[in-house]
Amino acid sequence: MNANKILSAFICVYLLISAVATPTIAVNFVTNHGHSINASRYELLVRSPCPADLETLVDRLLQDLPSYANRVIVRSHFSPNTNTPPGYALPQIILAGRPEFEPLPLNSGDALPDNASQVFITTLERQYRGGKPVEIQQYHWLFFTKTEKGWELAKIFSRFGTSADIRPLLGQDSESEIAEAIRLWLRDCQAKP
Repeated sequence: MNANKILSAFICVYLLISAVATPTIAVNFVTNHGHSINASRYELLVRSPCPADLETLVDRLLQDLPSYANRVIVRSHFSPNTNTPPGYALPQIILAGRPEFEPLPLNSGDALPDNASQVFITTLERQYRGGKPVEIQQYHWLFFTKTEKGWELAKIFSRFGTSADIRPLLGQDSESEIAEAIRLWLRDCQAKP
């Protein structure tokens, strides 16, 4: 086995083991494996409370969303019910950003709670097609509701950037990796003192 395959296998195993224990350390290891973990940033993430203001909450969410989504992707592809072929390169979320808070009129047939707040975000995903990396822009229309525990994701609609991409249609994507990553992040955020 060459060094890249060994490193990739090690990272996958490390992510699977550490996803439950300390997600921030796992992500820092994978994204900064050539550098040391920034202890001051880790302390800040661990100790700061979950924001009550949606704009502040979304700004913090977007910093961590790629790492949470990548852990969800790894867990879903390496679960006992999945036959992931050897050498398959998993897609990766490499960036999340550009939040927009201006609501649009709803044309969806699905009812939303009256207090739902809309947020638009984008993510950049790297996939491998024929062994070559391809970066794909994704657009997500999020609906958050405020509960007594804090903010929760009520609904999400997602779309890939162009018609050449894999899923060009706009549709409800409440079971997607991004939706699951947002729910996990909100759970972890609300668990902080």
